Amino acid sequence: MPTLHYTPAAARTLRCLERRRADSAKLRRVRRALDRLAADPRHPGLRSHRFHALPGHIGRRVFDSYVETGADAWRIYWTWGPDTAGRPGHEGQDDAVLTVFQIGPHL
Repeated sequence: MPTLHYTPAAARTLRCLERRRADSAKLRRVRRALDRLAADPRHPGLRSHRFHALPGHIGRRVFDSYVETGADAWRIYWTWGPDTAGRPGHEGQDDAVLTVFQIGPHL
């Protein structure tokens, strides 16, 4: 099962959703999608696919996964890595790590 790491922008979005009571349904959907992503990035409900236009991440394979659909569609933008294979202190651990870049409205 992959480990999720969050960029400051993604962590900030989660904190903001946690503070606003009006967005409790959105927070619940985001958490459910993150749980599914951590369990299986290929979960059919996420509809994960390669995303080609995330600014600032040229040369990296970036994926997006559905949080919700419709007029107010939100997505999770992520990539595989950083790799922990061969690093001291990580021997024998699963090196599957996902970095979540952004959580928010569909770009």
